Amino acid sequence: MEEQKNISAIDVENTLAAPEEPAKKPGLVRGARDFIENTLSTLKGKDMNQAVEEFTGEMTLVIEGLSEDMDTLRHDVEQTAAQLTIFENDLTRLNDDRGQDMAALRRDIEGLVKRMNALEKALKDKRALKKNTVTGALRQATWLVGIFSTAWVIVTLLKLIGG
Repeated sequence: MEEQKNISAIDVENTLAAPEEPAKKPGLVRGARDFIENTLSTLKGKDMNQAVEEFTGEMTLVIEGLSEDMDTLRHDVEQTAAQLTIFENDLTRLNDDRGQDMAALRRDIEGLVKRMNALEKALKDKRALKKNTVTGALRQATWLVGIFSTAWVIVTLLKLIGG
């Protein structure tokens, strides 16, 4: 067992030392071949069953970690979805409130416009009435002046004639 660990340590050192050698630019095939050779060289001297069990144990740890990560992500997604639903409800409520406020404002504006139109009409009627009153008074004054003038002319003519 001790011997296998020493051999594996030597193989690992040889494997790690390999990249320090001046490397030619490997092609895809050469890179794959080097990878397989390095992998097989680390396995030389080890019991294949032991290597499989180590691999299985490591993969189990990796899968458990991934499972925990997935659970955490699932929980985060659920929380985010819940918060999004709350925000959507708040936004809908605010839009509804805004719509109600806008409708009330529109009603108030329409009421003010009607009131303003009524006041304008009343002002026009008052001006027309005042205008008609002034015009009527002037017309009556003109008639009175005309009647007095005619009466004065008649009286003056009667004094001249009748004496």
